[in-house]
Amino acid sequence: MAVVLTFASVPNIGFSQQISNSSGPSSGSSSGNSSGNSSGSSSGEIERPAVSADLQMIYGKTESASTIADYSSIFDFCRNVVGDSTRMKEDRLYAKTLMSWAANRRGEARSDRAGVFVREQQLAKAEEMDGLAKKDFESSIQLDPTRWRAHHNIAIIRALQGNNREALESFETVIRLNPDFADSYFNRGEIYFRTNQFQMAIADQTKVIALRAEDSAAYSARAHSLFAMGQNEESLSDYAKAMELSPDSADAVTEYADTCQALGKWKEAATAYQRAMKLDGQNARTFQNAAWMMATCPEDFYRNGGSALETAQKAVQLASGQASVHTLDVLAAAQAAAGDFVAAEKTIATALRSTTDPALRSELQMRGRQYQRKRPYLQPSLNKLK
Repeated sequence: MAVVLTFASVPNIGFSQQISNSSGPSSGSSSGNSSGNSSGSSSGEIERPAVSADLQMIYGKTESASTIADYSSIFDFCRNVVGDSTRMKEDRLYAKTLMSWAANRRGEARSDRAGVFVREQQLAKAEEMDGLAKKDFESSIQLDPTRWRAHHNIAIIRALQGNNREALESFETVIRLNPDFADSYFNRGEIYFRTNQFQMAIADQTKVIALRAEDSAAYSARAHSLFAMGQNEESLSDYAKAMELSPDSADAVTEYADTCQALGKWKEAATAYQRAMKLDGQNARTFQNAAWMMATCPEDFYRNGGSALETAQKAVQLASGQASVHTLDVLAAAQAAAGDFVAAEKTIATALRSTTDPALRSELQMRGRQYQRKRPYLQPSLNKLK
């Protein structure tokens, strides 16, 4: 019999730096600050070109360009230069490189705009803007196949669309062009994790740590993979390191607490949940998983029905009327722990109507039968399972 946990012990960490916020018309090859997020003026990435005065002027505009219109202006000017057979070869070659840069940056700006539309619930506009961004990245690569940032941006789009094979191919290209760009390993590792290729995920996550030793997200990501492979103590060590590197992150502390709960380290879990709830009183996952432990811990000392119910109700409140089936499951367990079995039965019935997953429905039905018998649900004691 396995320990049943209603929370995601090894959630997806998410893609790092979803669209590269690149700056400056570099040639696309590896340059300074390549292992992390790049920033700074274009002059830090490429020397001022030995080309005609008008291209010198356009180059100067790259340092202040920041809008879709800015990048479009640079792109259109350079397109005219590329198409002008009377221009000297050096001008046309450099204009093509600058077009690639502008296309990639415009794609990044359009991707940012799409994110704004999503937050505003303008999904049709977001989809349209994402499509334009993808076309920009493709144009950038066509103009300059060595522009690794555009390859990275295409890889992210493909990964988010679920096109894992194509995304992996794009990440391979990024790594070939710039082997020190840590985000490419991080994101490729995320795909490996999502497709249950945990050993390969760990290899990439370890590479990220080698490149960015203070990256707490990389330790969390590797911890997820280690946990999925049953390497529990190694996983816990990485979660602890992530928490050490990001001591003010409720997410990092919650991940550590979740793993402690999964391993039956109740004292450590309780302490970490209390810390996480103090760090962020609006983190629904923290309150949900803390309530689960308060309601279902097999050790009496850490089980408290009243506190569990209060904490679970907070998690439901934070869900703003969109409580997940797992949140409802936690609320039912807390209601049962507090002795309100009628409410627990109603809540578990609502949870059952919210899912068609056979395995999850089986768990919910099992707990519902216990509530009908006026018995709270308790996690199996790890000692009894050994």
